[in-house]
Amino acid sequence: MSDRKRAHEGSGERSIAKKSRSETATPTNGTPGSSGMSQEAMILQKRAEIAAKLAAMKSSIPGVTPPAAPSPVATPSPSSVSPAPSISEDLSRRVREAQKKVLQAHDKLSFKDNPYMSMPQPKKGRPVEAPQQGAGLKMTAHPLLLDMTPAAPQSKKDRYKPMQPKFASIRANVRAAPTPPPAPTPVPMAQENPYAAASATTLEGGFEGAPRERVGRSLRFNPKGKYVAMAQQLRRDEQLEALKQRIAESARKAGLDSEFDTLEKNIRREPPPEVEWWDVSLLPNKQYDDVQKLGVSKLNIRTDGSPITIYIQHPIPIPAPSDKNDLEAKPLMLTKKEQKKMRKQRRQAELQDKRDRIRMGLIPPDAPKVRLANLMKVLTSDAVQDPTRVEARVRREVTMRKHTHEKMNAERKLTDEQRREKIETKKSEEEKKGLFGAVFKIKTLSDPAQRFKVRKNAEQMNLSGVVIFNPGFSMVYVEGASKFIRNYKRLMLHRIAWTEAARARGEEEVEIEEGDEEGIEKAKGKAKVTEETGPVVSLEGNRCDLVWEGPIRDRAFTNFRPKSCPTDSAAREVLGTKLTGFWDMSKNWKPEDEELF
Repeated sequence: MSDRKRAHEGSGERSIAKKSRSETATPTNGTPGSSGMSQEAMILQKRAEIAAKLAAMKSSIPGVTPPAAPSPVATPSPSSVSPAPSISEDLSRRVREAQKKVLQAHDKLSFKDNPYMSMPQPKKGRPVEAPQQGAGLKMTAHPLLLDMTPAAPQSKKDRYKPMQPKFASIRANVRAAPTPPPAPTPVPMAQENPYAAASATTLEGGFEGAPRERVGRSLRFNPKGKYVAMAQQLRRDEQLEALKQRIAESARKAGLDSEFDTLEKNIRREPPPEVEWWDVSLLPNKQYDDVQKLGVSKLNIRTDGSPITIYIQHPIPIPAPSDKNDLEAKPLMLTKKEQKKMRKQRRQAELQDKRDRIRMGLIPPDAPKVRLANLMKVLTSDAVQDPTRVEARVRREVTMRKHTHEKMNAERKLTDEQRREKIETKKSEEEKKGLFGAVFKIKTLSDPAQRFKVRKNAEQMNLSGVVIFNPGFSMVYVEGASKFIRNYKRLMLHRIAWTEAARARGEEEVEIEEGDEEGIEKAKGKAKVTEETGPVVSLEGNRCDLVWEGPIRDRAFTNFRPKSCPTDSAAREVLGTKLTGFWDMSKNWKPEDEELF
């Protein structure tokens, strides 16, 4: 046993090789010493011993053929001994081969004792996997996997050292090592079924599985005076609102509303809330600190009760303010002949549809329409038997049909209020298409008939604005729907005769005959009335011109009213800051024909 262990160590062979090299070295003076022969004999003897040991080792290993026994060692003569350098090189080569074979035999022996230690030394950069024993569920676990103790911290020096095995690598130590206890088999724990637990439990007052007695809910009555207190609170709130309204109304009458406005502006605004309303449902504790304390993953974003879902909420489309001003496409204008043709085709289609419904039995057929003209064709036998009775019946039916027709027309006829409402509705619809304004300059607007036409047409067309009377000229500003502005423009520029004075009210052209004193007195009285009203202004050269027209955003006036402004500052004050430029434009504007001169 000691020989085998000594053979595995390789220290003896290395020392022998070192000695052989040192001993075979030639002396410094170049002459061999007296001890040369004894050293060579010793070397040959050691070689023989080593060869015998190797033979003994190989004979003990199964499957290895032992070499032939070496010849007995003889003491060589000095002449037959080869030079020292060649003998040492051959010996070192054989020692290396012997060591290699010893290592191979040791690996085969260790494979039997521990299959996990039979792994060949891995090359650099290529890890070698351990051979697996068994297959499937019968595969054994690696011993290193069974050790659950934490690894000790390694230093930088020990980090790259090979890991020592945690089990015995020598057969003698394997026998002495204690057998590890078997791994404990996990015992399956009986889990209790949560769904069967309710049925398996035994109730206190009954048998197993008996239903519980249902306990009725008690009645909860409202305390006395609850709704009376609520009604009193509502009355107090209404009284407080009425008091505030009266105070505001009295302040407005006294002219203190501006002071209240300044006080409201000076009132301090409320501070912003701690959490905005759109973030309250996302924060568990209703505070912004939850984002830092809990983190984003703990917020109410991906939970079941989160307001954020996979569904897309489409907002309700709100029409833009400019959409109401879009003009609708007008239908194609048809001639009278085309209109009659379309009406005929439409009536034919309706009649054919009615006939088809009668044939299919969906509606009953109409009663025969008997007249005096087709009396004999429709009622042949009845008319012959009693023509007087049949004629009276036909006349009665004709009268009933006429009465029914007139009654339906009367029902469809609009009342005066409905007619006015319909007209106002049309005016408001025209205004939705857009507002326009126009400015007219009139040289002289002193005739009462002309003033009446200017004012009354503006009111009928739902136009607002102002007429400014000035000693130099008169200006008319109107605003309203484009259609009515166009009609009013035609009235001012074409329909009104500005150079013709209107006749006095009640005046008639009467021919006075000679000797008719009564007619002469009437004419003189009317002349006195005209003289008392004021001097007659000559309308020769009077004219009306369009200074400006265009679209506007809002109305500047609520109605149409006349204003007398003897000065320019008064006229500008009536027009306001937005329309002041129209007065200057009208004052400096001149017709094209006057500019040439």
